[in-house]
Amino acid sequence: MKELSQQELDALAAATYRKTADIGFAHAEKNLPFIMKTVADVPVDDGFPAAIVVSGGPTIHLRDPIGKLKKHGFNGAIVSCDGALGNCLRNDIIPNYVVCVDPHPHRIVRWFGDTKIDQRPPDDYYKNQDLDETVARDNRRANTELIKLVNRHGKKIKAILATSVSPDITERCLEAGMEIYWWNPIYDDYHDPKSLTSRLYDMNKAPCLVTGGNVGASSFSFAYAVLRKKVIGLLGMDFSYAPGTPLIRTQYYDVISEMKELYPNPEDAYIKIYNPHLDETWFTDPAYYWYRTCFLKLIDAIDDDTAVHNCSEGGILFGEKVHFTPFEQFLKKFSAAPRSSRARAPKTAARK
Repeated sequence: MKELSQQELDALAAATYRKTADIGFAHAEKNLPFIMKTVADVPVDDGFPAAIVVSGGPTIHLRDPIGKLKKHGFNGAIVSCDGALGNCLRNDIIPNYVVCVDPHPHRIVRWFGDTKIDQRPPDDYYKNQDLDETVARDNRRANTELIKLVNRHGKKIKAILATSVSPDITERCLEAGMEIYWWNPIYDDYHDPKSLTSRLYDMNKAPCLVTGGNVGASSFSFAYAVLRKKVIGLLGMDFSYAPGTPLIRTQYYDVISEMKELYPNPEDAYIKIYNPHLDETWFTDPAYYWYRTCFLKLIDAIDDDTAVHNCSEGGILFGEKVHFTPFEQFLKKFSAAPRSSRARAPKTAARK
């Protein structure tokens, strides 16, 4: 299996920081008047120990876990990444929480139904991606449908927004009646009083969470650090592409194509990984591989009494502390349990 060189890892880390830091801080300044509650104010119910985190990887449409979830039901918390919200709502699954972190100025709001779509620049991103097949087929029609769904169910969903998100997302969540709880992404060394993370915290006092560079890891951090769940199931957390996926439909193909110094031939950037639990070989790109590496390090650092189950039934997220569990098996084991009174919300979600 190809391993990323230190040069590639450093380039990815630097590119992620450049992409998110400045615009994320600018968005945090604009979002400041709307920060009424933070993730420290989220009501925590310890009566049910399990949560499910739903991401938007290709196994969502290849394995239909949302259909299984609808069939079996689940008493625990459902935490949806922004890109998976449409898949949930179209299948009558109303998540308790939706998490958003990406600072892109106009793309991410589409996952909430973009009421300003006619004001956006032309963008093939939604067509050339595998996060949501419905959006890829007809993103205009899907957007209209999603506006209605989010407006209908918004009051039942808590928006867990990073301060880095576009103010358009803030506006859209409020418009849909969502209750917003804020947090700061950890960009750099928060022990350094001059770091960007420290400056953010000093500005808004919102707790800081590890992001792992992506919304999937951020959603996991929320389920673990804020909801304090001891059993966390993962859906669509693939960090890779199914065999046979055209390269042009991979998330970072355009970015890779521009990194000619590292990848003169874009095909050389992709990495094949054999999954022994599936007896299948999936492939990934340097960005997703880096996300996977960061996520596995995050899982390695959590308490030993917290169980992480990858129920995606695909992808490349496996390791010593990850149980690779069929989703129906997870649901049969963790769908029902007695519920008890609410516990107090934690004062902090992550140590400052």
